[in-house]
Amino acid sequence: MPASDVSIVAFGRPERDDAQSHVLSAAAALGAATRLVTSAEGEDFSSMDHGSIDWRRALEGAHWLVTSASTVIEGETARFAWGAGMTFGELEGSRTVMIADLPKDSSRLAECWGAVIERIRQVHVLFIEPAALDPISQLEGVDQSGLLHEIRLRGLVPHVCTLDGQREALVEHALGSVRAPAGPLSSSHEWLAAFICALPSSGPGREGVERAARAAGKADSPSV
Repeated sequence: MPASDVSIVAFGRPERDDAQSHVLSAAAALGAATRLVTSAEGEDFSSMDHGSIDWRRALEGAHWLVTSASTVIEGETARFAWGAGMTFGELEGSRTVMIADLPKDSSRLAECWGAVIERIRQVHVLFIEPAALDPISQLEGVDQSGLLHEIRLRGLVPHVCTLDGQREALVEHALGSVRAPAGPLSSSHEWLAAFICALPSSGPGREGVERAARAAGKADSPSV
């Protein structure tokens, strides 16, 4: 399945300045069909009418729903929409990609991370941004080197991944772990976009995850 056959929906800010929008842009550059679900024109994202979102229609045929931890502190109604999207994703067969990012107000990281943990069983791919690795490891009381493995075990998340300082992608999954070159020019959002574009067609098991991770490191997409 080429990237052009992959459909990705993201829920995020209309300004497209958040992590999920960067992933969406990178996936579009690879040829994926993409759509941003956000507040209506002229409507404030933090107080949006979340009930007006037709999630069933928005997610029809989508492989992935991409969102981020920091979205939960954008406002109460944005948080309701964030949760509703994941719930409808389960019903419609779209799998959730959660980006664990650092909020602008770092003092609210525990709130963001706690919201992710509450819904961890709905997450299929959890990507921890490199800058969030150490703060989250401190919250979890786990050494950074074992964080991905511990989260995968506790939450039974099929894929927990990040990029390390050596420009390697690290992926923990049900059958083990994978390390693969991330590509010298890739941002973390470009890598994640390429990974989820490759994963649906990479095949089953450890070999499939490794193929997707290596394909992501070789993907050619412009910087976002």
